[in-house]
Amino acid sequence: MFNHHTALLTRISIAAASSLAVLSGTALAQGAPDCSVYPLASAADPAALGWSGSDLAALDARAEELGSAALMIVQGGEIVYSRGEIERPFLLHSLRKSVMSAMIGVLVDNGAITLDTTLAELEIDDLPGLTETERSATVRDIITARSGVYIASAAETQAMADSRPERGAYAPGEHWYYNNWDFNVAGHIFERVSHRTYNGAFQRMFAEPMCMQDWNAFGSYRFYAPGTAFPAYHLRISARDLALFGQLFLQDGQWNGEQLISAAWVADSTATHSQTEWPGAWAGGYGYMWWKPADDASAEAAGLAPDMYTGAGAGGHYLTVIPSRDMVIVHRMDTDQPGTPRLGMTAYGELLAEILALGQPD
Repeated sequence: MFNHHTALLTRISIAAASSLAVLSGTALAQGAPDCSVYPLASAADPAALGWSGSDLAALDARAEELGSAALMIVQGGEIVYSRGEIERPFLLHSLRKSVMSAMIGVLVDNGAITLDTTLAELEIDDLPGLTETERSATVRDIITARSGVYIASAAETQAMADSRPERGAYAPGEHWYYNNWDFNVAGHIFERVSHRTYNGAFQRMFAEPMCMQDWNAFGSYRFYAPGTAFPAYHLRISARDLALFGQLFLQDGQWNGEQLISAAWVADSTATHSQTEWPGAWAGGYGYMWWKPADDASAEAAGLAPDMYTGAGAGGHYLTVIPSRDMVIVHRMDTDQPGTPRLGMTAYGELLAEILALGQPD
């Protein structure tokens, strides 16, 4: 039966097809970019940007001490520091969520979906059966981790399960909880609305126009778990390609004269929408699947920049963008190998403070 839900999905499908066609068509109309050279040049004179030889040596020593697999610092659109396996596509782990936020943003930018669209309007349910209240959760609730849906999810850690509220404890929008169910459903919403696979769409939206050097759509996979229909959408991206993604956000979504994602979405998605009370001065706030400092005072007390925002993945995978310093920081650990070093949230905050204390003009 053709009802208002069907009509909504039809409008969404038409808008999504149009938005993705426009995105792809723009690139094709202007011709494919020359991707033979990595888009970000190495800084000819890091000292001119405030980085002394002793600063860079200190970073080498610190990365060695931590067992970092890769560390990159981009400032002013130039690479001032690069170390380790920057070309190796490591698993993003939960940093995938910040990437998915951007992909949702493209659909919002082009009118394919709104943040007020509900799960009921999208005809989304799960294996245990969602209640009417749970299905009133909006896309905004999903991407801010405030859905109020508290059931088992794919790629959920034991700590996440242990801290999960009782089902029905909070209505949608009332409570922040780091909820893999929300994040996984965000991936499903993207695919349902766009009629594209998340990895193929990422390739067309970002990897191709930005000349990501190491991206391979076949390095992505879905992780399923019992009790839920929605998988975790995992991606592998190299440090140097992740640096490009961070630079895109630093440039308010613009790349080579094209607006790949709107400046409005960049600003809104990286604003503080929730307080988390999580450890680490950089993670006390939360946007649309991006971490933020809880407030200016706590950031400054920890030696961090109040305007910074971070995508984070388990084990030591981090992407931090700092507009006030015109800076992108990428850190990776080799979490593919058991028994290798890891870098937790508190330790990463300390590393960020060390980096920001360096790189200061005399």
